[in-house]
Amino acid sequence: MQEVTVKSWGSRLKDAFAGILFGFVLIGVAIYLIFWNERHGFNMAQSLAEVKKTLISVPASPIDNKNNLRVVYLTGLATTTEQLKDSLLDIQLTAIALIRTVEMYQWQEEEKTRTEKQLGGSERTVKTYTYKKIWSENLINSSQFKETTYQNPTTMPAKSQHQMSSHVTLGDFTLPPSLIEKITLTTPVDLSKINVDKLGAQFNKPVKLTNDELYIGQNSQTPQVGDLKISVAAVLPQQVSIIAQQTGTTLQPYQAAAGEEVLLLSPGQESTDSMIKKAQDENRMITWVLRFVTLLMMISGFALLMRPLSVLADVLPFLGTLVGFGTGLIAAVIGFCLWTIFLAIAWFATRPLFALGLLVIVALVIYLFWKSRPEKVDNNADRV
Repeated sequence: MQEVTVKSWGSRLKDAFAGILFGFVLIGVAIYLIFWNERHGFNMAQSLAEVKKTLISVPASPIDNKNNLRVVYLTGLATTTEQLKDSLLDIQLTAIALIRTVEMYQWQEEEKTRTEKQLGGSERTVKTYTYKKIWSENLINSSQFKETTYQNPTTMPAKSQHQMSSHVTLGDFTLPPSLIEKITLTTPVDLSKINVDKLGAQFNKPVKLTNDELYIGQNSQTPQVGDLKISVAAVLPQQVSIIAQQTGTTLQPYQAAAGEEVLLLSPGQESTDSMIKKAQDENRMITWVLRFVTLLMMISGFALLMRPLSVLADVLPFLGTLVGFGTGLIAAVIGFCLWTIFLAIAWFATRPLFALGLLVIVALVIYLFWKSRPEKVDNNADRV
């Protein structure tokens, strides 16, 4: 199915001028995020360095009160006595977490848009809608589809569910929810004892167990819209390694002097050096991702500020394309330059020597480039 709309040159121009305000907002948010990101990345690096320097290794049992409020490293079996129950499947087992995943076979609408500039500045937009069947945990609302012949069920007969134990211990320590949710290594739950006839009667469809997965429908080889797949996984008692602050009989995030909280958990028995290195690598990755995002935001903001120029020139489509390329290039250059300047300013607050050294190198490069330019020939001197 296709949907064709035409926007007049005046409407496009109005939208372009309205976009200027959003451009300024985008630039402002980018500047704020630059400073926040650099400060957060630096403070987290300092906090991890402090933890690495001050932490001590302690046994999980018994608890030594002399270590209260200190940063500790411990490893052992995270376990629980709590029984978690899935009432839909009538499953009950001792686990740190019990996760039921339910997917339903549904129609999904995909939209592809193509725009064409027309003489006089108007713009023709062609939207093509296609439909395909997918497995999804979330209900897809087909009432919003452009093509009404593709219909999904209006409700999910069953939904995914995540249960977490409220009482998990490691030796004599009781783990807080912030640590429990970090234990994520799962094991598939055996569903062979499920009463498939009872479940089939509940859903009014045949139920078959295949590869630790319940299929609710006529035939798993030719699924129909509305069929379900159900699988269950559990986080069972397991070995973990933790870096945290000892607070009484529990463990809490450590508030470092640099201002960031540190709370680390790794599956299995892992050394402190390895855990902190992983946290440092993650911190660097997040910092660089946000740097790239703020650069794109800065360039996009300046592109929005200059968009009215290309729309004005779109009276002649080829001219608008040329102007659009030029303004886009200018926006990229200005955005990159200002992003670099604000990044350097942010570094003065967190890495002053590095920022100063970087600016000195840039200034030196500019000076050498200036000195290497060709000298202008003095014609009057040649005549003498």
